[in-house]
Amino acid sequence: MKKNIFLLFFVQASNYLFPLLTLPYLMRVLGAENFGIVAMVQAWIQYIIIFVDYGFNFSATLLVSVNKNNRIKINSIYTSVTIAKFILLLISLFIFAIYMAFIGPSIYSSLILLGLISVIGTVLFPVWLFQGMEKMQGIAICTTIAKFVSLLLIFILVKSPDDMNMAVISQSSGMFLSGILSCYFIKKEKMAKFTKVSLYEIFDVLKKGFDLFVSNITISFYTTLNILIIGYFGGPVLAGYFSAADKIRTAAQGLMSPVQQAMFPRVSSLISEGKSLKEILDLYGKKFIIFGFIITLSIIVIGYPASLYYYSLEYRVSSLILLLMSPIPFIVAIGIVFGQWWLIPNNKTKIVRKTYLTVSLIHVIVSVILINVTPTYGVSISVILTELVVSSIFVMASFNYGKFIND
Repeated sequence: MKKNIFLLFFVQASNYLFPLLTLPYLMRVLGAENFGIVAMVQAWIQYIIIFVDYGFNFSATLLVSVNKNNRIKINSIYTSVTIAKFILLLISLFIFAIYMAFIGPSIYSSLILLGLISVIGTVLFPVWLFQGMEKMQGIAICTTIAKFVSLLLIFILVKSPDDMNMAVISQSSGMFLSGILSCYFIKKEKMAKFTKVSLYEIFDVLKKGFDLFVSNITISFYTTLNILIIGYFGGPVLAGYFSAADKIRTAAQGLMSPVQQAMFPRVSSLISEGKSLKEILDLYGKKFIIFGFIITLSIIVIGYPASLYYYSLEYRVSSLILLLMSPIPFIVAIGIVFGQWWLIPNNKTKIVRKTYLTVSLIHVIVSVILINVTPTYGVSISVILTELVVSSIFVMASFNYGKFIND
């Protein structure tokens, strides 16, 4: 397990380190407004990716982890999930075509079209298969190579404020390459292969991931949608300021993802064996929450001062937004332990779904109100309040519906 966590740390580092290396370059070359436009396009692309990924990164990981010694079942899951994702991709393309027909061409739609390259990559790259079978080296190899290529393309192709299309293509090409490389790795390691499946099996994997899909969509209301809210009500410049701050915050917070992803199959197995909430907290939960607190403290003590030098003078307001959002990793860590690690393996996904749905809709309303009160910081304040409410609900639900100690 330690090896898997290390490899996922390596993956997460490449996911955030390479973009952080290009962030100040893109900010300066594109300028605040065009950088904001690209950030808004990336948000739209991320929405399509969320739709295509569905809830498979949790539901399919769980299916693979409990069937990893059953080769026939693994092939069936791999085929069913991949076909389901292709269907969701086709639905996305159909909706986008209708949108283009009614709205007509624009700078945003043309850039989104270029960014669809990355969506194809997410279909081809079964992260859930690697995680479920605990073969993290495959993710590490595919991701690192792809991110490095994307990094080079940005510095080679993006030379002026007019190169927004090159910026989108360069960023999207990394995910596409990851997908191609993962297909080769899966075949070489004989991890899974396509087999004949029924419509029922495809429908079944969609059904199993539905609650988590709804959760992912609603979570995006207070993550991905923030940039679009700011861009719509405040303009692309403010969206650029927020995006610059949020990238550093998410990069720091992303340090938790390798542990979260590596531990999820292990915690799920322990819970299936009858481990209590107290035992899960003592074994892993408390340590993970402390880890989240350390990340929050690091953003305050190190991240904020460093950002004053990292950003250009044009983006100094981004440093203040970063400081304001610094408590989020600690709050999110609590939510992960009680939500993803406890409620989901205990088949309480409906609680998770309803919580995210209700709170995220409230977040959108509060964000719109606060952005009119304080355009620069309104959405950031709403995000903190939303994460705090979500984590609080998960804690209460875990104690109400879970077995705290073994009888």
